[in-house]
Amino acid sequence: MSANMKNRICGEFAEDFEDIQDLMEDVLPEPSLLEYYRRLKKREILWNDEIDDATVDIALYIRKWNAEDRGIEPKDRRPIKILINSDGGSVDTVLHIIDMIHFSKTPVYTIGMGRVYSAGGLLLMAGHKRYIFPHTSCLIHDGSSGAIGSIGKMLDNLEFTKELEVRMKAYIISSTHITEDVYDKNYRRDWFMFSEEMIKLGIADEIVTDIDTIL
Repeated sequence: MSANMKNRICGEFAEDFEDIQDLMEDVLPEPSLLEYYRRLKKREILWNDEIDDATVDIALYIRKWNAEDRGIEPKDRRPIKILINSDGGSVDTVLHIIDMIHFSKTPVYTIGMGRVYSAGGLLLMAGHKRYIFPHTSCLIHDGSSGAIGSIGKMLDNLEFTKELEVRMKAYIISSTHITEDVYDKNYRRDWFMFSEEMIKLGIADEIVTDIDTIL
């Protein structure tokens, strides 16, 4: 191949490469989003935020992976891992995700990293296996109505919040070693606890001491 031909091809490639770079800058997702998809390939979901409507994605992925595993014995399925660091959020939203975890035949492991407060703690409790770190902290407390508007609307909201509290109490008592007496004595305050008490009360099953446990 002549030198002129080589130079022309290299020049065209360079121009194409610049176009590709421009295109990549326009269409490629942020590195954090790429990491998110890498985690999904490993069936890992990191929830480092409030529990809100976006959290419903967790339920959709659990459904998707169960569909992929259909025909495989549960003990032979690759587990789903939900890593949680959350200050809480919507109780009614997290109860929907908890339902899906309970329905899941594919094992779902929940891993409390840092704070698992309020609705974040409820999500942790739902795992088929529940892991925490030595300094993970948890918060259990009563719900907030967030009621605004007319008196009638506020009363409706209050009734709904009361029903959520009934459901939340039943769920916590059935998912932990917390008795009804202990719950009634503590839930009206901000009930904070660290990992040792979380294990004692059955909120989690194991304190991670070896990173291989959760890989």
